[in-house]
Order: sequence, then C-alpha cells, then structure tokens
Amino acid sequence: MLGESLEKAVFNLDPKARSYRILRKSLDARRKDRLHHVYTVETFSTETPPKLSFDIPTRIEARQLPTTTIIGAGPAGLFAALRLLQRGLPCQILERGKPVLPRMKDISQHWRHGKINPDSNVCFGEGGAGAFSDGKLITRIKSPFKQYVMEQMVLFGAPEEILYLANPHVGSNKIRKIINNLTKYLEKNGCPVHFDTRAEEFIWSENKLECVRSVDGREFKTDNYILATGHSAHDVFDKILDAEVPCETLNMAMGFRIEHPQTWINSTQYGERWEHEELPVANYKITSHDDASGIGVYSFCMCPGGYVLASSAQADRMVVNGMSNYNHGSPYANSGIVITIQKEKWYPEGPRQALKFQEQIERKTQQKVIEAGGTIEVPAQRADDFINNRVGPLGKSSCPSGVIAVNLHDIYPQELTSAFIDALKNFDRKMPGFILKDALLHGVESRTSSPIRIVRDAKTLHSPKYTNFYPSGEGAGFAGGITSAAVDGIRIAESIVDSLSELSIPR
Repeated sequence: MLGESLEKAVFNLDPKARSYRILRKSLDARRKDRLHHVYTVETFSTETPPKLSFDIPTRIEARQLPTTTIIGAGPAGLFAALRLLQRGLPCQILERGKPVLPRMKDISQHWRHGKINPDSNVCFGEGGAGAFSDGKLITRIKSPFKQYVMEQMVLFGAPEEILYLANPHVGSNKIRKIINNLTKYLEKNGCPVHFDTRAEEFIWSENKLECVRSVDGREFKTDNYILATGHSAHDVFDKILDAEVPCETLNMAMGFRIEHPQTWINSTQYGERWEHEELPVANYKITSHDDASGIGVYSFCMCPGGYVLASSAQADRMVVNGMSNYNHGSPYANSGIVITIQKEKWYPEGPRQALKFQEQIERKTQQKVIEAGGTIEVPAQRADDFINNRVGPLGKSSCPSGVIAVNLHDIYPQELTSAFIDALKNFDRKMPGFILKDALLHGVESRTSSPIRIVRDAKTLHSPKYTNFYPSGEGAGFAGGITSAAVDGIRIAESIVDSLSELSIPR
C-alpha cells in the first residue's frame, strides 16, 4: 500500500540482502481503495548494488567501409548514426533545422509572434518533433533494441528510472538535453552533423540514389542514404513521389486535443487519496467504438501536467500537439482525441491525395482563426459547445500562444464530426465530467503519424527500387514515437552492417 517502505519490505523478504536495485515499477490503480506500487527488485549481498554496465556492439575493423548520409537529426537519424559509429562505419547527418538552443528562439517567435521558420520549428531541428513533445519513451513494439535505446538514453543524461518504470518519461526539457549530448558525442567521435542543411535535391540513377544536394548547392555523395526526415516533411514527400520511389498510403489518426484541469484527472483516477504525495500525476487511456459504423475514437499521447502547443511546420496551417516537462508541473492535462481516417474512403487515389486531405484540414482550421479575428492564437471550443454546435466563452488554456473561440464543428466532414460527438458523450459516461465546462478542445491534432509509407524491402530495409536508399522512422511510416523511431534507425544501421558480407568485407 502507499506509504509503506520499499526498503523495509525488501529486507524483510530477503534478510541476507544488503542492497537492491529496482528492475520494474508500476502503479496498480485498478481499485481506488487499494492503490499500490508493484515492484520487481534484484537483491545483492554487497552494501551497494554493482555499477550498471551496458553492452557495446561489436566494432567492425576494415580498411575500407561504406559511407552513409543520414537525412534528419530526429530519434531515427541520431540513433542510426550512433549505431553506425559504434559499429565503426563512417556517417554524417544533414539536418534542415538548427541546434536546440537557436531552434528554441525560432519556436518562441512562432508561439508569440506567429512567425514560422520553415526549417526551424517544432517539427524540424535537432531532435526532430520528439524534442518538443511529452518525452514519452514507452512503446508497444517488440524489439531487442528497446533496452539498448533506454541504456543509451541513460548514458547521455536520462534518469536511471527509465530503465524500470512501466511508463518511462523524461519530459521535453530533459529530452532536449539528452539529444544535445548525443549530438555532441557523434560530432566528437567523427560523425559530422550539418545543421541548416536542407536536402533540396535528390539525384537518382537507375537503381541508386547517387547524390543529395543541399539548398545552398553543396553535394553529399556516399554509398548509402538513410531518410529520417519525420512525418511533417511534406516537401520531401513531394520529391520522393516525383522520383517515383515506391510509396503507399496509411490510415491517419486525426482529431482535436482536449484539455482538463489536472486535479480533475487525479481525483477521477485515484479517488479520495488523489492528493497522496507518493502518487504520480494521473493519466488516462480511453476508447469508444461504434459497432454499427465501425468507427473508433480514442485518446492519443496523453500529457499529464502539460501544455497544448501550436505545432505547424508550414505557414497558413494550424496544427496542435501536447508536451510536458519532466516534473509535469502544469495545472492542466491534455490528450489527443483522434479518429482513424480510413485511407480507402478518404483518399483512395493515393499518397498525394492523402497529403492534400491533411493539408486541407489544417488550412481550414487556420482560416477559422483569421475569420475570428485572431493572429497567433490556437482555435479552441468548450467540449459541450462543440457537441451543441455553438461558440461560447472559453476557460483558461495552457497554450503559450493563447486561444481564440471558434466553432470547430465543421472542420472535419460531418460523418467524422458526428463520431467525435458520440465518442465524447461515451467518454463522459465512462469518466463522468469528461465534457465538463472546463474541458477545452483545441484544433487540430493532425500529425499523429505519417499519411504515407515509403516502401522498403522487408529483409534488407532498403527501397525495392533504389538499393542504397533506406527510409526510416515516423516520416517513412515505420514508427510512432521516440523509442520506436530510435529502434527503427538502429535496425537500418544493422541492415547496412549485414550488407557488408555481400561486399566481402569481414564483419
């Protein structure tokens, strides 16, 4: 139960133990009258636990090794570079945006003055979109590289607790420092990171990518190329489609971001003991499925103690996302409330139509702000007003750009809007108060994932058409979050290592 000493419990269970290490920790809140933490621990006979040690991948020693250019310095690109470097393979990174500190200045200009730098914003720059997110590290994927990612995060500054927490989280403030430490390590150990270097032109031969030319005319020629540009690099998608690189559409999840007082979330999830000092800020996962229509609506990327942010990478569009810092210090909680947009129904003509569908929703939302007399504000509407198709006064919001009252009722096609309304009512039955007067919808949550997938071979992980071109991460449609993107970058690096046997280079 809460309030009991873990140390006392461990030593009572194992009287011979002199120290211990936590291997797993989670909170069991299924019964509000029996809230308790669940621990898995390892005990030791020594006064202190042995120092943590992590495995290092085998380094390949050879005179001539293939070179790799990585396009994008988000989690996929950075971890691909780290793995290649540890394996002994030379590589470099091209990043259209800026390092974290100057990038933060550009983002401030966006939030406070409405000025979007198309190459340095919430989506582009050192760390990618993950550097200005909730810093969640949880993932549902099964991969032997997940533990490696966590270990490397710790080595670059993450708290050791991410190795054992059921829901590891470092927050936006810590993930930026971790990413910056990783970048410095790469640069110090022989992997140049070229910031302010947007890939402007891809030069293809019959079956290979021959060269990448940056916006300032520099040419980058290497043996292999990893594309890790993130899910918002629509200009890159256009270039890929122009080159007839095999691509396919994916279902998207789009909707709004809803915000509640964090105290309401805590009391709803924990009951009478919600103020207990050992309880973390509460979160939730909630779903609604209509059997008749087959439409599902669900919460996505819930950010306890967080902020709603304007997150567009392109001018004249409105996109929102959520983030939180490590301490979850905001008095508000927010979550995406999204619906699966079926590709066969809403963009059956393929990838370009998918991109257009996303663009139209975002432009329509921005136009709503302008029509309401706004400039930099995020459009918002009380949940009950949304249900009743009316515009009313707004409560407070965590959004640093401020909010402006608009009617979000006709942003999406009516069929989707009706599904959102039904889901909100269902959520209110499951969590009474979900549509209370303080609940604000913010528009629009439209970048939960990439609308397209750049096809790759299931075994080699390179494009079936261009054998030295490796699509990776969220933008390529193969990941969904910081950890899964990092894992995907590592898989690409290992695939390049595996290809060395074909080149008669000893592994």
